Amino acid sequence: MRPEASSGARARRAQRGMAVVSALIVVAVVAALTSGLFMRQTSAIRQMENEQARAQARWLLVSGLDWARLVVRESLRREPTIHAGQLWTVPVQDTRLERPGDGRVAIFSGSIEDEQGKFNVYNVARGGLIMPDQVVVLARLLTALQVPDGLAQTLAQRVALTQPSKPVTDPNGAIIRQGAPPRAPAPRGIEDLLANLNLDPALRRDLQRTLTYLPAATTVNVNTAPPEVIAALVPDMTMAQARIVVGERERGAWFNDAADFTNRLGGVGVQNTPEGIGATSAWFSATGTVAYERVHLVMRALIQSAADQSTEIVWKREIH
Repeated sequence: MRPEASSGARARRAQRGMAVVSALIVVAVVAALTSGLFMRQTSAIRQMENEQARAQARWLLVSGLDWARLVVRESLRREPTIHAGQLWTVPVQDTRLERPGDGRVAIFSGSIEDEQGKFNVYNVARGGLIMPDQVVVLARLLTALQVPDGLAQTLAQRVALTQPSKPVTDPNGAIIRQGAPPRAPAPRGIEDLLANLNLDPALRRDLQRTLTYLPAATTVNVNTAPPEVIAALVPDMTMAQARIVVGERERGAWFNDAADFTNRLGGVGVQNTPEGIGATSAWFSATGTVAYERVHLVMRALIQSAADQSTEIVWKREIH
């Protein structure tokens, strides 16, 4: 074979090889683009489905809050006092919610908590001024929880900043100086008030169990208060005495009113008359959880009961 023919054959084979390589590259690029488009489309569809499921879960949680309002209203209608033996204390656990013809199932759980069974930190200030007697009660409670010194004053200062100051008047009632607006936004619950305090998780849970922040001054319901709160409210009362009182209460000996509670303190050797207590409640919190498809939502709300036993949701928030 002549050298020229051999050289031409090699050139043609090289061209065919490059054509094949070029075709493979084009196929690979097209496959990569198609795969990317498919993945983006799949991601967009899944994101849309998740948003739809999240919206549906929110509606289910709102319905759960309506259930909580009805339960609270029914409990208040049946009895003048609020205690732990009533319907509102029974949680809803893992309840299946489904529509006929729809294979999708939502799982709902919910519970109600009496916020007036806790110490209301709002009480430590009035009109932007710290109330020393209430700070002492708060300090006693924090001591029982083994909280570092100084937290009571820190919380009192934070609360005072959220309240508008009262106007200054002369003896005749004429206004000398107008009141000032709040210097900080009001928190939504004790979680906001404890924010940025770098607390141990276990301690934070104890504080959330015994403290609350309500947008008004309130009494403590001794029918639902834990022993730490009761001991803090009654001067010179020990934790052992508070646990005895709570133990008798939990066996069904609910208190009828503040006077009934004070009278029964003598049975454990306590003669002091506590202030700021009661046996009913107007503030409750409701927590609902919904698991629906790939969505898991938790919502918490504050419920207020009015004098006519109607209820309204003061605020609600999703918990992440």
